Amino acid sequence: MRTVGEILKKARLEKRLTLDEVENQIKIRKKYLAALEDNAWVKLPSLPYIKGFLRNYSKFLELKPEEIVAVFRRQYEYDEDDDILPEGISKPLNEPVFRFTPQNITIIIFASFLLLFFIYLSFQLKAYVSPPNLVIDKPQEGEILKNGRIEIVGKTDHDAVVEINNKRIALNDNGGFSSSFTLEEGVNTIVIESISKFGKKKTLTRTVSVDPAD
Repeated sequence: MRTVGEILKKARLEKRLTLDEVENQIKIRKKYLAALEDNAWVKLPSLPYIKGFLRNYSKFLELKPEEIVAVFRRQYEYDEDDDILPEGISKPLNEPVFRFTPQNITIIIFASFLLLFFIYLSFQLKAYVSPPNLVIDKPQEGEILKNGRIEIVGKTDHDAVVEINNKRIALNDNGGFSSSFTLEEGVNTIVIESISKFGKKKTLTRTVSVDPAD
């Protein structure tokens, strides 16, 4: 007695159809059509899908769907109430791959929290091993002044501590700072140091000259 797969394959070949052509017509993936023809039920886990595929495929081949399903029943024992057979069955081509089930939603939420945690951890690690940002807008390196009064303007991380020539400078909420100093005539070296909350330091210097005769 011929198997279900043999009946389906013979009917398809008589119509000179390829599996690709059948796939395009009835929207069942080629590999699952091949599994039906090969009686490879281990690739078709869901009983409702098996029967549905058999009916759709046999109807397309102008066979009698109920007779094909009956042959399947005679040849393969299964529990009518059992939806689980060996894994491997597909879904129709137009059926979404992902479904929003409670289990999937739980996994998504857990994965999102895990991702956010690792992002936070990476930022903390970077802050721990890296010195703070430090930018000096004024004065420029090598600037020459006519008087000894100078304003030092810059920006660093908002949670850092800034010292200019060992004098602590207050920061605004954005990490900006501005402070005036009196320099001596001649060449002056200004040391600006930013210290992160983890103790990492970044130091910039500006060499400024005071020449009243300039």
